[in-house]
Amino acid sequence: MPTADRTVVAGTGSCDERRSAARGVAWGGVESAAAAIVGLILTPLVVRACGLDGLGLWAASWSLAHTSQLLDLGVGASYTRFTSKAIAVSDTAGLNRILGAGIGFHMALGAIISAAALLFGPRALGMAVPDGPLAAQANTVFGCTLATVVLRTVLSAYRGVVAGAQRIDLLGRIGSAASVLEGCGAALALSRGWGLPGMAVNSLAAASLASLLEAAAAHRLVPGLRVAPFASGREEWRELLSFGMRIQIVRAAEILGAHVPRLILAGGAGFAAAGVYDLGARIAGLLQISALPLPVIQPLAGRLDARGEDRRVRGLVERATRYVALLALPCLALVLLDAEAILRAWTGRDIPPAAATAARMLALAAALGFIASPLRLVLRGLGRPGLEARAALLGSLAHVALALALAGPYAAPGVAAAALGGAALSALLLAFGAHRSAPDLLRPAGLALPSPLIAGIVGFLAAGTLRLAVLGAHLPVATRAAAVLRLLPEGCVLAGAALLSAVWLGAVARDDLAALTGGFSGPGGVTGPSAASSAESRAALEAQGRS
Repeated sequence: MPTADRTVVAGTGSCDERRSAARGVAWGGVESAAAAIVGLILTPLVVRACGLDGLGLWAASWSLAHTSQLLDLGVGASYTRFTSKAIAVSDTAGLNRILGAGIGFHMALGAIISAAALLFGPRALGMAVPDGPLAAQANTVFGCTLATVVLRTVLSAYRGVVAGAQRIDLLGRIGSAASVLEGCGAALALSRGWGLPGMAVNSLAAASLASLLEAAAAHRLVPGLRVAPFASGREEWRELLSFGMRIQIVRAAEILGAHVPRLILAGGAGFAAAGVYDLGARIAGLLQISALPLPVIQPLAGRLDARGEDRRVRGLVERATRYVALLALPCLALVLLDAEAILRAWTGRDIPPAAATAARMLALAAALGFIASPLRLVLRGLGRPGLEARAALLGSLAHVALALALAGPYAAPGVAAAALGGAALSALLLAFGAHRSAPDLLRPAGLALPSPLIAGIVGFLAAGTLRLAVLGAHLPVATRAAAVLRLLPEGCVLAGAALLSAVWLGAVARDDLAALTGGFSGPGGVTGPSAASSAESRAALEAQGRS
């Protein structure tokens, strides 16, 4: 191919990938917003119907169910990388062998987990749950939450295929619909008096529907997809488990950090303390908006690496880090400034002050984790998860050790402080490891941070000045209406000041905004050489599938 032609194709492909990433970010935002709204509505309903103890049981059941993923060996998190590579080189047959090995492994794992739960679950729950109304509900709640996690794990291959095909927008649409349906079902269960068991059964039904839709989407995107569990050779098992084991260290660290502290609180300070911690964690969950760009990073990095486009990989690190930080830091500023008002506006109840303290510390921990995520996801997409694994494992071990030490004397705020310490250690270790072995990726990540940091500080100072000068430093939030009256002006001023600062500093690119505004349009509008290349790849996949 002549040089001029090759340049045109590469440029068009870049635009096509940017549009695909923008669609993923846009629909990922819709999914996150739907899940956040459902959580914001349901949590006060659960507290009203079941109390803080009921909320603590609900959170502890999900945490205990998710610990079963420690046995996953990283297989579920590996599908995206193998799919993106297979699509880049049109190797459907190889993808089918990898998926066969993975789903076979997950089926065997699901059978083992289910048998262990039937044998030991009732006795363990009898020891953990005190006598009372909650004890009668514990078996159903834990059984359904565990079944939901096992089902999503066994069928995670299809979600990985859709993500690897860079159709995060499809996953966003499916996830949004599932969240809304699950929320409606949970509200119905609470209104009918079915309580936590009704919510648990509803979650299992919503997960089944989401998995079915993801499977249909995967088969439509890769027509030659044929999943035959266990019908794989030794090479596929070795490749899958070799990469997955390194990813599993990261997954294990995430599970330990997210769920073990809740179990420590539930087993020590009680379900009420676990409920207070869960309220703080949900407020810190406002920072989940900064995760919008994350799902597109790993498959895109894997595809760029397969084509040898190192310069674009470095650009991906810089751009993704900048936008994640731009989303995370203003949200962090709002939580630091107004955690009590957010809790009052959300629940409408008197919440222990420990929940606001925990929310601030957990928000700081979440911000550190999100800002480091683009670098670690690019490293994972390049097939180099070792740095991420070491940093995540040591940070998580520090988190759990500090939680064990601080849960007794300080309850929920102590465990939140442990999360902050673990997140800081993990981020420092990742930066140190990248400085030694991947400085070409660490440098653009570091250069992306000053402008978002300045924008976040400007927003925080503007909102703080508004409170001191106009609203009053000690404006009471005794009612939900008063809390809303504080949040609305401060939030608007904070967001506006941060946005104006980011634009003035050049942190927001015009072409990225143009791609994002077109993110809700369908993918069918792509034309030119890139579309021809996509059609050729699809035809090759179909031919290999038929053969």
